[in-house]
Amino acid sequence: MITSERRAFSHLLAPTVWTAVALAVGAALWSPSDTDPGLNPFSLTVSDFAALDRGGPIETTMALLGAVSLVLLAVARGRCVPVRGLPSALLTVWGLGLVVAAVVPTDPLTTQLSGSAYVHRYASIAAFAALPAAGLLLARRLSAEPHAVRTVRWLRVLSCIALIGASLMAYSAGPGGRELIGLVERLLLASEVTMLGVLGRFVQESAGPASSMLSSAMHSPRRVTASATSSRIFPGSWTAPRLPPRRQGCDCRGDRTGRADGDDQQHAPGLRD
Repeated sequence: MITSERRAFSHLLAPTVWTAVALAVGAALWSPSDTDPGLNPFSLTVSDFAALDRGGPIETTMALLGAVSLVLLAVARGRCVPVRGLPSALLTVWGLGLVVAAVVPTDPLTTQLSGSAYVHRYASIAAFAALPAAGLLLARRLSAEPHAVRTVRWLRVLSCIALIGASLMAYSAGPGGRELIGLVERLLLASEVTMLGVLGRFVQESAGPASSMLSSAMHSPRRVTASATSSRIFPGSWTAPRLPPRRQGCDCRGDRTGRADGDDQQHAPGLRD
């Protein structure tokens, strides 16, 4: 019962992640038109629109995306995916950063930031910087896996796009005078949530073979021979070698007996008389 529930959950993992991704992207793209159609989404960040609509779809989907990311990390740690260590810490920063940024709002349409706005800003920066770094580390760790070729390629491409977007956003927020900062941020967000979806799909595919092997091992009868059991219990035990099959038309015992009789007759000629 527990195995079937785990298998069903593993099959729902990637659809759950991609649903959260779709909701987050949809909220980032279409929520500005509902908040204030006169505002330009290319010049204002997603956080600006979220602050204008407290508790709206942007904050809700960002918190959902952060929670789903933490669940994905917990599942990946229990599977064969090599996320332990620094990638696990970076993915934790990404998930917690999204949750904190969704709960703690920023100050909309102003450059004079309050304390909560600074918390929101640095939580967002930490989240957007942590995920591409984790993607590059995972791509390097998975490069030796033959079944992870596509995943490695997508992780590298999306991580590079996200790092370029983060650099452009930092320039736009500073020397660029916030020119097209909303467009750059949305491109950055799209690349990172797509990376999260790719990782969710890979974790689900990695869980599939393991769960099927476990299920077949539990429900299929096993035939254990005495030699296999003894070799498994005593790895250094001796096993009798197989003799080659006897050729047809050759009676080795009779031939050997005939040679022995002939030899006896040669050495004992008196016996014939």
